[in-house]
Amino acid sequence: MKKLVALMCMVMFLCVSAVAFAADKYEVVDVKDGGSIKGIVKTSGAPADPVLDINKDTEYCGKSHPAGMYVVGAGGGVKNVIVAVEDITKGKAAPKTDTVIDNHKCAFEPLVSIAYMGQKYIMKNSDPIFHNTSIGLILAPGKKRTVYNLALPNKDQTIEKPVKVAGLESVSCDAHSWMRAFVYATPNPYAAITDDKGSFEIKDIPAGKYKVKFWHEGFGEAVVDVEVKAGATATLDHTFAKK
Repeated sequence: MKKLVALMCMVMFLCVSAVAFAADKYEVVDVKDGGSIKGIVKTSGAPADPVLDINKDTEYCGKSHPAGMYVVGAGGGVKNVIVAVEDITKGKAAPKTDTVIDNHKCAFEPLVSIAYMGQKYIMKNSDPIFHNTSIGLILAPGKKRTVYNLALPNKDQTIEKPVKVAGLESVSCDAHSWMRAFVYATPNPYAAITDDKGSFEIKDIPAGKYKVKFWHEGFGEAVVDVEVKAGATATLDHTFAKK
């Protein structure tokens, strides 16, 4: 558990510039002959996934739980990396898709997600025990601003709230200290989360030169320049160094 706390502190340190993930202003335009960015995020070596010690409601939650921090495939692909085009100011409209954050089996599901400005958070409790869902915008090392902190005492309870703040956000449960998740809230659709193989693709991007940010809870972040040409696909692979 101490190791996980240290890693969480590192996450906060690496998120000093997290708010810059999302553009302050974004204009929806008709994208003609847009390009794409696709790639694979890998690691040259990952540590063993931490095991979370459970110290409350153990009758239901059990006594330990895998953190799911380092999910690395056979080919070295890293799951749950946020990939975002940082400096894009105009493009297609974001999806009208709400973001579900579920308290399920004493963990948040999903661990990493994308939320779109103007849509909703749907916070759920699928467990027969008390949970709360606290969403905070990460501002600086060890510092965040609370966006929502809502109690969900009942099984199958649901609360809906608007996505109103852009940036990288942490999700926690004050009742269960080991529970955590991350949400990237954005006004634009140009972001993705890597799959089990570390793959991602971002489509319909206006031609131009951009900075793309890769962020992962354990490996940290990296920013890479890329040029997107009209009607073409730019390949952008990234490898995180061994931890």
